[in-house]
Amino acid sequence: MMGKASFTLKEDSSEIVINSTDIEEIVPDADFRFSLLVLKNGEKHFVAGTKEEIENKLEANAS
Repeated sequence: MMGKASFTLKEDSSEIVINSTDIEEIVPDADFRFSLLVLKNGEKHFVAGTKEEIENKLEANAS
């Protein structure tokens, strides 16, 4: 999993850019429309997308 991508936050629909090297864990939400990104710095963000969609987006944006 390499690269960085922008994701839509669940809580306010704003965008956040995440680098794959900053991600500690991707946890799917119960309804599978969102996932929790746990970052290495302790931050947590609910973003739109399944774990697979997020991984694919990060890989597609690898440089």
